[in-house]
Amino acid sequence: MSKKPLSLTTQFLPSKQALPSSDRPVLALRPSSYSCCQYEVITVRYMPDYRPKSPWRDISGDAISDSGSDQILGWCYADDILAPASRT
Repeated sequence: MSKKPLSLTTQFLPSKQALPSSDRPVLALRPSSYSCCQYEVITVRYMPDYRPKSPWRDISGDAISDSGSDQILGWCYADDILAPASRT
């Protein structure tokens, strides 16, 4: 059985227009605090029921502000990459 190749062609949705399903891992774009790049891509979950005042959490459940900016500019589902067991 051959595996489907991963597609890295993604479109980030602005977080002011739409939010992902609760607790589902997504790739997110945020301002970078490093001088070598303007933005960084991180893996996060949107968890408003868990932490209503700080709903964007990293994969371990910590606030994304622990590792940089807490401002999410955009996000996209990336199930092919983040949840390969669910691929068909």
